[in-house]
Amino acid sequence: MDVSQFIERVAAAPSLLLATDFDGTIAEIAVVSGGASAAPLALESLQALSHAPGTAVAVVTGRTIYDVTTRTASLDAVWRVGEHGAEIAAPGGVLVYEAEAPVAALDVVERDAEEVARRVPALWIQRKRCSIALHWRLVPAEDRPAAFAELAAWSERAQRKGFVVMKGRSIHEARDAAHDKGGALEFLLARLPQGTLVVYAGDDTTDEPAIALARARGGIGVYITSAERPDAGVEPDLTLNEPEAWIALLHELASRRGGLPGAPRHPA
Repeated sequence: MDVSQFIERVAAAPSLLLATDFDGTIAEIAVVSGGASAAPLALESLQALSHAPGTAVAVVTGRTIYDVTTRTASLDAVWRVGEHGAEIAAPGGVLVYEAEAPVAALDVVERDAEEVARRVPALWIQRKRCSIALHWRLVPAEDRPAAFAELAAWSERAQRKGFVVMKGRSIHEARDAAHDKGGALEFLLARLPQGTLVVYAGDDTTDEPAIALARARGGIGVYITSAERPDAGVEPDLTLNEPEAWIALLHELASRRGGLPGAPRHPA
């Protein structure tokens, strides 16, 4: 599928679920995750699409639901999925799904992570509702071999506790095995008309279940490449080279479905 085919199919869909990751997709990757912000053009386009007839919009992320809601506060009619599907908020902000957190197991994995961070001080630990993340983007290059060995051992111990460990862009995250972004899309599609065309765009290994689900349901999976993740582990329908290319497509779709004026021509 090329960009023109993508635009024509998505613009013409009678019922559409357009779902997008946040980091590396509508926001550039930040050195520290707290510094990430969605591109204004992406927010403008998603807002217009969310009010278009027959169109549902979802922002699907590993961030907590509070975090993604804060970073997309200008969007008043979108679904938000936090922690890879452990938290789901409907348009308007009402929380319609919240997984039960495995608190005791998380406590053990977090204490283990703290021991690792004492040996590798540049690691940053983040506890979410259903996961523990170790961020290693700030680890100096010369310290990374030792850090990766520590992360591998930590991952093995977390897996023995029943967690799935996702290795994303400068992050290892031990999460509840019951949730992933593909399951989150299934949850949303069950609440939309039968035959809804589902589009999912993401940039990392954590997005692969959703890309695969979109394709399995007859929809479209879009992968945004990066130097860290030049290739997807699943086959997408459309590959784009940077978040700006995806945001440009969102803008054009908003002009076609949502009446947003002044959209640029899509890239060739």
